[in-house]
Amino acid sequence: MNILFGVFLIFVTFVSSTPIRRQDALSGFKPCQGNFPNEITLFIFTPNPLVGGQEFTVRIAGKVTVTIESGALYKLTVNKQGIHETSFCKEFVIPSGFTCPVNDNFDFTAKPHTISKDTKVEYDIKIMITNPDGKDLSCIEGKVNISHP
Repeated sequence: MNILFGVFLIFVTFVSSTPIRRQDALSGFKPCQGNFPNEITLFIFTPNPLVGGQEFTVRIAGKVTVTIESGALYKLTVNKQGIHETSFCKEFVIPSGFTCPVNDNFDFTAKPHTISKDTKVEYDIKIMITNPDGKDLSCIEGKVNISHP
C-alpha cells in the first residue's frame, strides 16, 4: 500500500508541475504606457504572420469603462509616422452586428483592406481608439510581421 501511495504521489507531482503554454491574447502587443480607461483584452489577427497581397481578419475585444461614442476613431500608427484613421464603429462595431455608442465590454471582428504585396517584412504598430472629443480610450503597441508568398 505504501508503494502505491508513493507512486501516486510522484505522479501527482509531475502532473501539477508541468507548465501549460498559454496563447498570447494580444498577439505580442502590449498596453501603451499612460492612462487609458478602456483595456484591450484581446487582439488577434489571422493569418499571423500576415501575408502580403492577401486578406486578413482582426479580432479585438476589451473592457469598457468610458463609452466609445459614435464617431470614435481607430488610429493605426506605423513605424511612428504614418497614421491611418478610420471609424471604429464602421470598421469594427457595425460589421460585428452592433451599433455605437459602445457602453459595455466588446468583442468585434473585422476584415480590413488587403495588405499590399509591396510591403516591408516587419512594422512597429500602435493602435488607439479615440473618442470624437479627442480622449484616447485604449492603446496597444507591438510588432507585425508580414510574409511574402
